[in-house]
Amino acid sequence: MENSTSVKSVAYPYGIVLGIYSILALVLIYVFNVAQDNWTVGIINTLVSIIVFVLAIKKFKQNNSGFLSLKEALKVGLAVAVISGVIGAIYSYIHYSFVYPEFSEMMYDQAVLQMTEQGLSEAQQSQGLEMTKMFTSAWFFATMALVGSLFFGFIISLITGLILKRENPAHQ
Repeated sequence: MENSTSVKSVAYPYGIVLGIYSILALVLIYVFNVAQDNWTVGIINTLVSIIVFVLAIKKFKQNNSGFLSLKEALKVGLAVAVISGVIGAIYSYIHYSFVYPEFSEMMYDQAVLQMTEQGLSEAQQSQGLEMTKMFTSAWFFATMALVGSLFFGFIISLITGLILKRENPAHQ
């Protein structure tokens, strides 16, 4: 008997929910002026993401008569990660380009200050600042949102799949 459960049917709703959550989190961080490196926010975002990935994989397993292979868990998790990552990346680009462009400028200014404090030569500063421009651009933030989503989704899906897997004896 072939698997009747579609990865898409599970991944889309969970991916959209996680994508909307990531937008909401970024907006709330901006509105309430919370530091980007606040560890509490990081823990909450990580836990919410883990919960969404686990729920998506559990839903797939439930819809698949209680069976789940590691390959299926990875497919579901990565599909959720792609969907949420694309949504998050698009908003991240919009956020850092139009809503909060000062963030890139602040990061750049901070890098200039650090280089000056370290006593780097003008040539070294110039070279460092070229790289800093790239790493503080809205495109870079958006790309990292997508890459981070894929990496995190893969790790959580792998762990969840290893814990929840139950092979269908009909496929062995």
